[in-house]
Order: sequence, then C-alpha cells, then structure tokens
Amino acid sequence: MTHHQYRIGVDLMGCDTAPEDLYRAVLALHEEPFPAQIIFFASEEVSGELDPAIHVVKSSDVILKEDDPIIAVRRKKDASLCQGLLFLKEKKIDAFVSAGNTGALLLAAKTTLKTLPRIDRPALLALLPTKKREVAVLDIGANLSLKPDHLLQLAAMGIAYQKSRGIANPTVGLLNIGTEAKKGTPQLREAYIKLEAMNRDTPVFAGNIEGKDVFQGNIDVLVTDGFTGNVFLKTAEGIAAFILEELEISSRESSFTHLKHELVNLRSRLHYAEYPGAILCGVNGVVVKCHGDSSPETFVRGIKGALRLVEHDFLEKIKSQLKNY
Repeated sequence: MTHHQYRIGVDLMGCDTAPEDLYRAVLALHEEPFPAQIIFFASEEVSGELDPAIHVVKSSDVILKEDDPIIAVRRKKDASLCQGLLFLKEKKIDAFVSAGNTGALLLAAKTTLKTLPRIDRPALLALLPTKKREVAVLDIGANLSLKPDHLLQLAAMGIAYQKSRGIANPTVGLLNIGTEAKKGTPQLREAYIKLEAMNRDTPVFAGNIEGKDVFQGNIDVLVTDGFTGNVFLKTAEGIAAFILEELEISSRESSFTHLKHELVNLRSRLHYAEYPGAILCGVNGVVVKCHGDSSPETFVRGIKGALRLVEHDFLEKIKSQLKNY
C-alpha cells in the first residue's frame, strides 16, 4: 500500500458482482501509482478469503439489495455499509464507495454523517456525456419529489461539483416539458422563479431545458426531482446501449476499419460504465454510489472518482458554495 494520506473505504458487499472479483480488481490499482490506501469492508465470511496483510474491516451483517432500507439500517448496524459510513464520520477514511442498497446507503448516510448546512435533502448526482462537456444531473433517484427550495439547493450542489472539476462558471438548466417560464407543474414554475433570482450577480440559470436538448451540452448542471431524473438517466442509458448494439451489428458486416475505431470511441463516451458512479451530495462526507450491477472495472472507476473528489476538496467547495445561496 502507498504512504499517501488519502484513505478510501470500499464496501465489497451488496453488489451483483462477487466480492472476490471486486477485491481483485481493486488490488490491481496498486500496480499503477495510486495515491491512496484502500480499506475494505466485508462480511466475516468474505474477509476470511482475503489477504490478511490488507486492511479489511469485518462485519457480522450484510444489507442485501432486497432489504427494506429503514429496517436494514436500524437492525444491521454492523453491516459493511453502515461501518464504512461510521469510519467516514470518524475521519478514519476520506471517502466511501459502495454498490450496495441505494435506499439504505442514503438513509445511513443521512443519520450517520448528517446533512450539510442549508441542505434538507441529499441527492444523487451523475455525470452524463454531451456534445461538449459532461453535464452533472441531480437528483437521479434519492428523492422522488422535491419542493422548489430543494431544487435550488440541488443547483448549488451541482455548481459546486462542476467547479471542483475546473469549470469556472457553470450554468444550470431545469428539466421541463418546454422552455417557456410558465411550463410544467406549479412546483417547477415556482422553482424557475427562484432559480432565476440566482442571475442577479452573474448569469447562472439558463432556464428550462427539454430532455432532448440536454445532450447539446449548453448547460453544466441539470436539476430535476429524483423520479424524473432516474427515468431520464435510464432512458438515456437504454437508448445509447440500443444504438451501440445496432452499430456494432452493422460494423461486423462492414469492412471499414475506421468505422470500428469510431465505434470504440463512441462506446467509451456513451457507456455509463465509463463514469464513476453517482455522488451522494449534501451529506458531510464523500460518498460514491456505484451501480448495483457494476463490473469490477466500473467499480474501480468509482474508487478513482472518489479519490478525485477528495483531492479536489469537493466537500469544502460544496460548503462554501452553499453559503452563497
């Protein structure tokens, strides 16, 4: 393991991929120069199979994908997911990565880490590719419905995230069924007015944006409730996968090598596995949530994404950004 100060906690449980496969993929990180120590969280059964020289925190419980989040968090306090968040709270690790039960992770993070000042509802943020640069979409599934003030908080968190990625003046769009200010539900119309007030000093809010226009890349942050955001994200992933499959079938029948090369590029840009999981924004800690069906490669990208957030002081940037709103 390396001697650098960063420590990333990795939950090996609750993913569709076998814990041993995730473990081997993460260990391979140390064959590259990786400036962090990995601390694994795993059940006693899995821990017994791992190298005793590696830092593993053993847990007597596992929160399963099908568990009810409220019951699981209350009864399985020794689960790997709960222990990882406790280590994060006690500053024994700098970030925590899990592909476990989303509801349980949200609930445990809220109760263990607490929410940041001025944040009522933590949200899940994901990066999506566009024609220009990636757009940060939130919420993508933490809160099924949100009030206008919550959407304003999401905008502030999305701006902070994009600033931590080096974008100096991120712009925000509100996902809606039309671009006019009067479009959408009463909540969206009210949110539009509140977001527009952000433009007093500098132009931040670009107005309503329709789903089809998001991928033009004219905004940096897309704000929506978790129900709509989740449907939008999964629809985008599904369409991208469908188009890629169709193109691959065509390329097999084609002799154009440049087409095959372009296809590889396109796949890496459009496939969600290339992106480092979702970030749980609004809690007092760096938490990355990977897809439940993450491959070992995707999981490793989640760990690298968590490290980048720590290196770029993401949490402090969010806190200072929230003071402005």
